[in-house]
Amino acid sequence: MSKAGIIGFGRFGSFWATVLSHGYEVYGYNRSAPQNPPCPMVSLEELCALPVIFLCVPMRTVPEILAKIAPMLKPGTLVVDTCSVKMEPVRWMQEALPETVDILATHPMFGPESAKEGLSGLPLMMHPVRMNHDQYAEWSHFFSSLGIMVVEMTPEEHDRQAAMSQALTHMIGRTLNAMGVEETPIGTLWYRKLLAICKQVARDSPELFLDMQTLNPHAQSMRDSFSRAWDDVCRSLTDPDNRG
Repeated sequence: MSKAGIIGFGRFGSFWATVLSHGYEVYGYNRSAPQNPPCPMVSLEELCALPVIFLCVPMRTVPEILAKIAPMLKPGTLVVDTCSVKMEPVRWMQEALPETVDILATHPMFGPESAKEGLSGLPLMMHPVRMNHDQYAEWSHFFSSLGIMVVEMTPEEHDRQAAMSQALTHMIGRTLNAMGVEETPIGTLWYRKLLAICKQVARDSPELFLDMQTLNPHAQSMRDSFSRAWDDVCRSLTDPDNRG
């Protein structure tokens, strides 16, 4: 069985280890020892000797991690990021990693909560930044074999679409949580679905939300559009000419 390593064992890293274990012998590294890790933990030097390394660390720490591992990587090693934003992490990897190291950009659009009912139909964005076709096809086939829906997309297109889907969803959830929305016995089905979004985004770290909003070059435009649309809808309540 081929081997793969994971750097970063928060909620997502631990979850991702279980996903990869369906086809790979997985090893992990974390700065502090995680409780009940789903795979053997090794030193950073040992992990960097593996043929494939997944980065499951907070986005803001990726440059620091790349600087540490770059001198340890063998030619032909594949480094895979799993960040929620793609353009900046891809640029970081291209700048920090030797040209002899392969690069695959991915964004699993799901996590442990979303995958409770299984992986079937859940989307995974992939883009071969610097790797051969056969290697890319191998990983695409592996994820597809688990029922995951592989979506090939450029980092630029990913960030544009993610700003209007994931970043917007988190913005709405965080805003409603700040309002203090609560469950009510007369809540409609759609209100309960809205509360489910609030609970989901509350499980994610503030750092993830901040990085998602500040490192995606399209997120500011999304927030501006949302603010204008909100103002338009509010004005329509008192101005009949603005009612659509």
